[in-house]
Amino acid sequence: IMLHATLNCPETWSPFLRSSPVWGVCLDWLRTLTPETPLGTYELEGPTLHASVQEYTTQDRQSCRFESHREHIDIQYTIAGIETIDWIPREALSPDGPFGNDVQFWHPADDYTPITQAAGRFSIFFPSDAHRPKVIHGQPTLIRKVVIKIPIHRVG
Repeated sequence: IMLHATLNCPETWSPFLRSSPVWGVCLDWLRTLTPETPLGTYELEGPTLHASVQEYTTQDRQSCRFESHREHIDIQYTIAGIETIDWIPREALSPDGPFGNDVQFWHPADDYTPITQAAGRFSIFFPSDAHRPKVIHGQPTLIRKVVIKIPIHRVG
């Protein structure tokens, strides 16, 4: 059930994401971010709902890995830069190593959907969604993004 949208166009996602208060907490917090937001971890509602502002340079697709989570939903929001995030249903992949620390890595597949993740856009990845972030979009680019980890039980 992956969702990809632009933060400043709530009419496209608001009816779905306003069904649980946790979505509002997360999306309202995303609106406060700027390219100068310091890197680090932020508690949104205590330690169980947290975000990580991070920065990295995009890489060749072969250097990136598909991943998914069981206990959390990821909101990935790009503050600055542009990357590709590949998406595929988790059941289409085979595990690449053991599950641990709420992450399962997956062997790559040839049949995936590339998502252009530019500044101001966010993607939501549910446990059924395997995603491969950090992929070059055109040329290597420095990305500043935030990943919010929502415990699955918080969305009801």
